[in-house]
Amino acid sequence: MLYYYVPVYFKWFELVPGPEYERDWLGLFDPRVLITLDRLHKKYDTTYVNNWYWGGDNHFGGWRPGDCEIGAKFSQHKFGRAADPKFKNVAAEEIRQDILKHPYDPANEFITCIEADVNWLHFSVQNYDKSEKGILVIHP
Repeated sequence: MLYYYVPVYFKWFELVPGPEYERDWLGLFDPRVLITLDRLHKKYDTTYVNNWYWGGDNHFGGWRPGDCEIGAKFSQHKFGRAADPKFKNVAAEEIRQDILKHPYDPANEFITCIEADVNWLHFSVQNYDKSEKGILVIHP
């Protein structure tokens, strides 16, 4: 069981919605999300999860506080079990199809759920039996 992981390719400000979370940001995430983000970055050249630090408008592609009104009431983002990475050179749909075709590729090993019909990749590592049911595909 994984209990701790420090991402290689992501800094705190790329994964949380603002500077108030800098100190304890690693504790907000399931390590499987951080490992998956690193593996996806290495495989597909991720550009970012959040871009607020550089003056962008995306604050909520990683962890979301409990009172965040973006997404579902019990969004996996609020439990540190989901992320919405965006990619520089590969379309989200191409990556989704690759995940569905190769669910046990090392980059996809922990992914149990993806979201369809969006311009980014949403994945989660939520408690779901991928071995019996395949990857759960949700629609917005």
